[in-house]
Amino acid sequence: MTKKCNELWQSLNVPVLVNKRELVLGIMVCTLAGILFGILFSPKKHTTIGSNNGNNSGNVLPEEEEI
Repeated sequence: MTKKCNELWQSLNVPVLVNKRELVLGIMVCTLAGILFGILFSPKKHTTIGSNNGNNSGNVLPEEEEI
């Protein structure tokens, strides 16, 4: 196994010409894959907007309440 890993590592040393378009597309794919990976494997969070302390329930004066 180590021999195969070393062969792979040595084969990566060969220079390769890449178009600018391919380079930009590769960077974009890696970025989007990282964002997707982060969204899918992040711990689930419960987001609450507001303080959850009775919003819109105590703004009415007693004489304006309907019975």
